[in-house]
Amino acid sequence: MQKFILHLDMNSYFASVEQQANPLYRHKPLGVCAYLSPRGCIIASSKEAKKIGIKTGTNVAEAKKLYPNIILLENEPAKYRSTTTKIFSILSDYTDRLEPYSIDEAFLDLTGHIKTYEQGEKLILEIKQRITKEVGDWLTCSAGLSWTRFLAKFASDICRADSHLVLDSKISMLEKFNQVEMTEAWGIGKNIERRLNQLEIYNLIELKNYPVANLMQAFGKPGYFLWANANGIEIEGVRTQQEIIPKSIGHSYCVPKQEPDLQYIKAILMKLCEKTGRRLRQNNLEAKKIYTGYSLKYGGGFFKSKKISEPLYTTEDIFNNAWKIISQHPPQQKIKMIAISVSSLGPISDQLNMFTNNVHKNISQALDKINQKFGEHTVYSGKMWGLEMQAKDRIGFRKTVDINLKEDEIKYL
Repeated sequence: MQKFILHLDMNSYFASVEQQANPLYRHKPLGVCAYLSPRGCIIASSKEAKKIGIKTGTNVAEAKKLYPNIILLENEPAKYRSTTTKIFSILSDYTDRLEPYSIDEAFLDLTGHIKTYEQGEKLILEIKQRITKEVGDWLTCSAGLSWTRFLAKFASDICRADSHLVLDSKISMLEKFNQVEMTEAWGIGKNIERRLNQLEIYNLIELKNYPVANLMQAFGKPGYFLWANANGIEIEGVRTQQEIIPKSIGHSYCVPKQEPDLQYIKAILMKLCEKTGRRLRQNNLEAKKIYTGYSLKYGGGFFKSKKISEPLYTTEDIFNNAWKIISQHPPQQKIKMIAISVSSLGPISDQLNMFTNNVHKNISQALDKINQKFGEHTVYSGKMWGLEMQAKDRIGFRKTVDINLKEDEIKYL
């Protein structure tokens, strides 16, 4: 059966959502920031800001030098999640094979739902019209349609904003390969490019024709992925939300109070562990490995990972193990950042341990429900008292939202 994979990527997403919410921001350079301090980083810039050189990664101070009147806003995760939920709800009308790749992009496996690329183009236009009508008239997206996941994303990445590109054959694929730099292909950054250059591979056509055995010798398993992608061979396919288990879950925070105050560090760590635990439980997962530590203001720091005999699930268990690591190696200088993550993730085990108390798990689940319904940190540990404005809810582009599929309403053409 002919495969049809669609990749949809929202344009300047966080900035566009802010301009959608407030029409006074439209047609003006705007940046959405992680923090509004001079060193805060812009995580999304509007198309107007991009035109004057203010791109993702620019810090606040640099942005104001480039354009003193730029509108800078601190990000509001709830606003973006709400918008994404509406967009993904529209996408779920067209297939039950929907992969939320990030908060602003998704893959749709349309195999069996459409029969030709022409039908696929009509469907793209319909989706774009529905987003404009049902979600917001200021929101635009780019879309790519092809027979593999890689080529669909490659197509949406290289086409203009608010447009779409179809790669329906090896001929059209090679034509585009000839027109772009190698680093425009998904998965090929500057480091990979340098290593490919050492093999005398300087473009995507040369990558396609290079012996796969030599690539695997140089890169290992990723070498086969590079070769397969360039040859239009599917590897992973579209994976639904239920089929994707994250490799790790964690949070970090650049602290405003940089003195090595252990009580302050302990409180911040507890808040980061709570956020990590919430996400762990939302995904119905438990962890068997923890990684935590801090970086120092003037360089250096301390980070350590540890395997845990009993799976981590509750916030308290995550915190106790993390604090045990840090307290054994407390900072002696000003700190810059604190981080915590859990890994070796897997489904929750139903097996009971005679030394653990399931009541704690039930309490954690109950508290999650309360905070989900009435707002973040409606009920929280006393260790976090006074930190309402610190380590606030943040969201990155690789964070996704839940999708509620409406299988009985999926369209077939």
